[in-house]
Amino acid sequence: MTGTNNTTIVGCRTTKIYCRTDCSAGRHMKPENGVFFESSEEARASGYRPCKICKPDGPRIVPETFFLSRYHSPLGTYILASSQRGVTCVETEDKVPACLARWERDGIQVKDGSSEYNDAVAGELDDYFAGRLREFTVLLDLRGTPFQRRVWELLRDIPYGEMRSYSQIAHALGRPTAVRAVGGANARNPVSIIVPCHRVIGSDGKLVGYGGGLGRKDALLKLEARVLQGSPIEQR
Repeated sequence: MTGTNNTTIVGCRTTKIYCRTDCSAGRHMKPENGVFFESSEEARASGYRPCKICKPDGPRIVPETFFLSRYHSPLGTYILASSQRGVTCVETEDKVPACLARWERDGIQVKDGSSEYNDAVAGELDDYFAGRLREFTVLLDLRGTPFQRRVWELLRDIPYGEMRSYSQIAHALGRPTAVRAVGGANARNPVSIIVPCHRVIGSDGKLVGYGGGLGRKDALLKLEARVLQGSPIEQR
């Protein structure tokens, strides 16, 4: 392994990890803890190990970029984010700090501005809130564990205006005792409304466990019920 002989490497004295100088994780290191090396070989010879985020011993990888924009809905402002493959995030504005911190840990750059997918999902959300759209078609780029993605796929199978309990989702997974895990996956759904976690309720029929707040959950379910009943939707 030839390492990165032409690139300065920075190590952290407290963790004994070395990174590329532009590593997102390395930004949190206190300046007094930094030590510079001319190569990966020098860092390893000094007892340091490579960072798992920036992978300084491998080829330089262009950081992934998410495009961020705001969508003003009847229920408040949502943050839209998309990658080159599809929509990665539709979250209420108060969730943004946690999202930004997670993306930074993953080495993802964020740019403000519209994108093809952000524009597409904004248009579909307009139609949804106006009662003209019942099924979203915008491409999604869902990031999660295999279990979480399987739960999110099942959520997308819940028909418009209908509801399922956490227990029913667990049974559909073939894991009837995984109700709590289903609830956890539901809570970590990164693309609200489009992945309709608002259609999941308690086994007693009560509205529980919605990251956007039970008021929004109730409003979304009532909107869908009014559309199915043919009632007019109040325009914003």
